[in-house]
Amino acid sequence: MPTPVPANFVSNSVNSKVDVSWLEGYRAGKPAYIHFFNPDCPCSRFNLKHFRSLASQFGNQVQVVAVIPAYADLARAQDMIGTDNPSVVILQDHADSIASACGVYATPQAVVLDADRRLFYRGNYNKSRYCTTKDSNYAEIALTALVAGKAAPPFGVLATQPYGCQFPDAEKPNLFVSLFQ
Repeated sequence: MPTPVPANFVSNSVNSKVDVSWLEGYRAGKPAYIHFFNPDCPCSRFNLKHFRSLASQFGNQVQVVAVIPAYADLARAQDMIGTDNPSVVILQDHADSIASACGVYATPQAVVLDADRRLFYRGNYNKSRYCTTKDSNYAEIALTALVAGKAAPPFGVLATQPYGCQFPDAEKPNLFVSLFQ
């Protein structure tokens, strides 16, 4: 099932500029691959192997940033993501400002920005919940096109309609997340 769209959600379209003032170690003129991860989300945890593979494959060509929600345990996330890949920067998203700037409200989600900080891709890693269908590895397809200097392929609703764990409302706990803690 798709993740419900929050009532106050504002989407930004492909090719729109994204404010990256929050991007630690920002390197002007270099594309970015941003991975939204929640250590409490089973989908995010399953996706870790795929994320690590993409970070290793593309880390020399794009800035790799893993973003975790403000309420998540940063040390736990760092332990799960790993700190052995120097191309991966792990940031905690206070007040969901990074997620809002990128138009993300669930995990796991991938965002790819071109060298001019325009949104190249935002969406799921795969049409299947657990990144096992090679021909629909959307984030990988987007990154491959970006580094090859090609236009973003047209992605359908299976790529762009989030599923996974919604960011919980700060006012009330997320029962789904609590069940897996």
